[in-house]
Amino acid sequence: MRILWLILTIFLVSTDLTKAQVGYGVEGGIGMATMKFAPLLRPVQYTSGNATPIAGGKLGALIDIPMNKHLSFQSGAYLSRKGAVRSFSYYKNDSFNESVNQTLYINYFDLPLTVLYKTGMQGKGRFIAGIGATLSYIIGGKNMLHDHQVYNDTLSDINGTYKISIGNTIKGFDVGLHLTAGYELPTGLFFHAWYTAGSTDIGVGTEIDKNRTWGVSAGYIFGKGRNINKEAEDLIDKETK
Repeated sequence: MRILWLILTIFLVSTDLTKAQVGYGVEGGIGMATMKFAPLLRPVQYTSGNATPIAGGKLGALIDIPMNKHLSFQSGAYLSRKGAVRSFSYYKNDSFNESVNQTLYINYFDLPLTVLYKTGMQGKGRFIAGIGATLSYIIGGKNMLHDHQVYNDTLSDINGTYKISIGNTIKGFDVGLHLTAGYELPTGLFFHAWYTAGSTDIGVGTEIDKNRTWGVSAGYIFGKGRNINKEAEDLIDKETK
């Protein structure tokens, strides 16, 4: 949460909202998602545990508020897919053993809060780099489960697809550190590469789970904030006064 307060402080200190040329846009991207998966030793004894990536992505709308010539604050509303393939096994006692293969497709509503540094000036192509926080909440998803159990030498298998249950399958709220870099064209078209590392443990009970996502995206910013002649007009105004 410290990075969140730092971003908001920089934004408020650096921005004159009465002069900010606000831009609006859309962004969509594809990528990969996985989890940092760390089984706990209690209340069960794990014998193995790992997580592998699934295909992920995001789609949403954004707002871009210039703070000064090079800094910009960017936020928005996104839908994203995160999750992982989790495989683990454990035993409770000598007569009970269990092996689980679980594919989690988790749908989130994301609220990113990012401070961007942009080289050059508005109206020309420029590189972008940014850091921020992403607040996320689960809005759906599915849990594809294969559960193999051995109890007193009796075998049983559970196979099925279930809805993501907040508080049971996984915790609902997540906060992640967000890093991005890319290039913005004079027209407002931009391309980003991003990485988001969840800082919140969203696991329930017997393991620690933290989201990890990365990918590439493209978008377009239009509106008042994309007036590519603004800086030239400002210079003319100053010279004529």
